[in-house]
Amino acid sequence: MSLDKLTIANRYSKALFELATEKDQTEAFLAELKQLRQVFVDNPQLAEILSGALLPVDQKQTTLSTLTDHASEYIKNFIQMLYDYGRMSNLVDIVDAFEARFDESRKIVHAEVTSAVKLSDEQADAIAAAFAKRVGASKVVLTRKVDEAIIGGVIVKSNNQTFDGSVALQLTNLRRALINN
Repeated sequence: MSLDKLTIANRYSKALFELATEKDQTEAFLAELKQLRQVFVDNPQLAEILSGALLPVDQKQTTLSTLTDHASEYIKNFIQMLYDYGRMSNLVDIVDAFEARFDESRKIVHAEVTSAVKLSDEQADAIAAAFAKRVGASKVVLTRKVDEAIIGGVIVKSNNQTFDGSVALQLTNLRRALINN
């Protein structure tokens, strides 16, 4: 029975995160893993090349060595283990899961804020601070998006939750109230 991608990512990221915590190197691990993830995102065929039968083993090992040249001992071992177990195609998912564990341990929340006009840095910081207080986070990392259709106000989405303070929603609610009365 083969494991699904989510199960694999959770298992490997949990073990790696526990090691990073034990060695008090979670930030260092995360920084290295993000760089590694970017290499695989920028070169989507890389995981397939390392997992497939197109290249001889010695060329795969050379490619792995290039990936691990500047990596710490633990990350080198991690990459080699993924290669040995045929899990190179899961690397990006594992790094994503590791980052999620890191963020959870630090109470960091990622959110998308949608506004009708481009927000200034001060406005975005104020929204992030207010949202952090509302959800009990120590830090909120905002991704900004502009959508003129909301007319005004903002919509903040995070972890399958939506906080809609848009003028468009207020007008819709007012319209419904007028129709129902």
